[in-house]
Amino acid sequence: MKEGSGMRFFLGIDGGGTSTKACIIDERGQVAALGTGGPGNLNYTPEDEVRKSIQGAVDAALRAAETRHPGLTISAACAALAGAGSQENKAKATKLIEPLMGDIPFLVVEDVTGALHGALAGQDGIAVISGTGSNCLGVRQDRYRRSGGWGSLLGDEGSGFSIARKGLIAALRGYDGRSPSTSLTDSFVAHLGLGTPEDIFHAVRRLNRKQIAALAVLVFQESDKGDAVARKILDEESMELAVMVRAVYQGLGFNGETLVAMVGGCFSQEAFKNGFISHLETTVPQARPIFPMEPPHVGAALLARDNLLRGRNQANQC
Repeated sequence: MKEGSGMRFFLGIDGGGTSTKACIIDERGQVAALGTGGPGNLNYTPEDEVRKSIQGAVDAALRAAETRHPGLTISAACAALAGAGSQENKAKATKLIEPLMGDIPFLVVEDVTGALHGALAGQDGIAVISGTGSNCLGVRQDRYRRSGGWGSLLGDEGSGFSIARKGLIAALRGYDGRSPSTSLTDSFVAHLGLGTPEDIFHAVRRLNRKQIAALAVLVFQESDKGDAVARKILDEESMELAVMVRAVYQGLGFNGETLVAMVGGCFSQEAFKNGFISHLETTVPQARPIFPMEPPHVGAALLARDNLLRGRNQANQC
């Protein structure tokens, strides 16, 4: 992937708890090719698996791009990876990616940074992520501020994992008689192919974070059917996301209408999305919720392009 002359192409990598996506764009921002790999969350995925996920996604994207642009070269790359917010993980990711990039200049950022850049097409504003995990990041006049993103042990409020976890707890509490009964109990038993609610404990212990997060769909389904417990869970979790947005909004000193991009699979659930928007109207009246202008993997590629151009412009000014 050595840089050459002619049309310039840029590589973006978005690694999350569920999958890794690679995207190649041209200098105009048009998508040339896409590729997909396995999970790429640095906090929950073994290093070797992260490397294989990135390699698989990049190779797939390059193969697809070659069919339309034979002999294309990559001018710069950006890897936006879940868990890359800490310096330790950023250094770990850099070491993993260096052999794959060769002499191509690249940067490593947290996944939410790529999501923010794509969702708002480079404008100031806020992006809130609700997928396997959750996070919120805003940018104003080149200043960034984050809220949330502390992982499943200490956070992940408003995420698929947190929704599923609360649903499972509610199912068992209802079965015990400690809390109101809920259709979630029978739903989890049926979905997991179990005999009784008591089997839920052992079944869930065998699941990883991604598999637990996938169970959130049962909470969405039971909420749509009218289960009060499921509806309460979704109301509480969507409120948590609105609170994250408020913290970022206030921390960056926004005043007036501010774009808030809703990123991640949980927002594809109509009731959950509407609940979040309703809470946002109360917590941050100036917020204007939108769906992303571009997906996170395109955002990462745009970051690669803009970072290279910014560096060259700065060099020209010296």
